[in-house]
Amino acid sequence: MPGLRARVDRAADRAAGHLAADMTLRVNKTALDALDCDGRYLDLRTQPFMWSERLLAGKLAHRAIELDHAGGFQRPVTELVTHAWMETATDRGSAATFVADLCGVAADSLRGTVTERVITFRESFPVLPASAEVRAEKPYTVRLAGGAVELRGVPDLVLGRATARERRVLLVDLKTGNRSGRHLHDMRFYALLATLATGVAPFRAATYYLDEAAWEHEDIELEHLEAAARTVAAKVERAGELVGAPPPADQLRLEPGPACRWCTRSPVCPVSTADLD
Repeated sequence: MPGLRARVDRAADRAAGHLAADMTLRVNKTALDALDCDGRYLDLRTQPFMWSERLLAGKLAHRAIELDHAGGFQRPVTELVTHAWMETATDRGSAATFVADLCGVAADSLRGTVTERVITFRESFPVLPASAEVRAEKPYTVRLAGGAVELRGVPDLVLGRATARERRVLLVDLKTGNRSGRHLHDMRFYALLATLATGVAPFRAATYYLDEAAWEHEDIELEHLEAAARTVAAKVERAGELVGAPPPADQLRLEPGPACRWCTRSPVCPVSTADLD
């Protein structure tokens, strides 16, 4: 879909014009959410990525679910979780260090959480045929402006495979806890990335709430991809401005919201709702 690519290409080129020659602007789902507020985005950029038990539980559960499907849902869930745990502990990624530091009750509690999620998935998710292709945490990366701008997204599950003539991919994010209107926009972003990366749009994007055994899904149409492209283009361009040529504090576009609660700029932000929360 050349029109989608052209829109984000133009925005990326403008963003790159603000960046130093050796800089890469990386934009993912978290950054897009933060770009609703200039202050929150600038705050996010000062915080290094750190693994948490919540993030690791998701990673392990997604891998165990992938293994469960590959094994025909026949293996004990504890075996799947143990295998996913050992894979993570022995790879060279940053998660391995986090896993190595977990021990005793903390490690047992995390494995219990992952086991519960996989069991819940088995009990509530529609049964997939053995022929279905299931990939966990498949990254989609789109490089723009000669590599100066990089868009990246990692949906929890990718079901099916795109072909030249058929839209046969379903994107799924697994969630625990409350529903949020942001989840729809997250899935549209993933759908846009999949379209730009493969040249074929997914036919559907869905959020599956494990606690409820319930779906929210959207059949992907051109209008949804165009809406996502407009949002991504505007935010990428703004990110380039904020990173390459930060405006004075009194010219930042500030937007109060739930993120005020964990934004370190809240104590001096004139619109923060952190105290109210």
